Amino acid sequence: MNIYLIRHGEAESTSREKPHEERSLTTEGIEILKTSIGFWKNFISKIDIILTSPLKRAKQTALIIQNIYEPEFDVIEEICLLNGGLTEDLVSIARSLNMEDIAMVGHQPDIGNHLAAMIGSGAVNFRIQTSSIAKINFKERPRVGKGVCEFFLPPIIKNG
Repeated sequence: MNIYLIRHGEAESTSREKPHEERSLTTEGIEILKTSIGFWKNFISKIDIILTSPLKRAKQTALIIQNIYEPEFDVIEEICLLNGGLTEDLVSIARSLNMEDIAMVGHQPDIGNHLAAMIGSGAVNFRIQTSSIAKINFKERPRVGKGVCEFFLPPIIKNG
């Protein structure tokens, strides 16, 4: 089983008019995300399902991924991908889905914490940039600390 941990694209700043929960992706964030996803397709041929945080910027990210990969899979909101969610719960959900390629869209610092916990480096906190993806492979039934990070792809930023 493969779990792809994805940090949402670049989002608007929090302000009085735009609370944290309602922040959208920026125009530049959408472009970087689309370019990055196009590059991901060199390494990821299919996705079976996307689980996403219910926050607007994460849902937008998940829908852009779905659109670029073509809508052959579902996008499902998962509250465990909000900040404070437990890695154990995400791994348990992945096991219950019984699918091969599961993408999860969430937020920093938790995406970095989930990555560390899944590969058994709990003392490390990975700082994950927006529009980045990490592939964690589980040879057997997924369990916390038993995954192998096969790759990490930062965002692709076009110059000019």
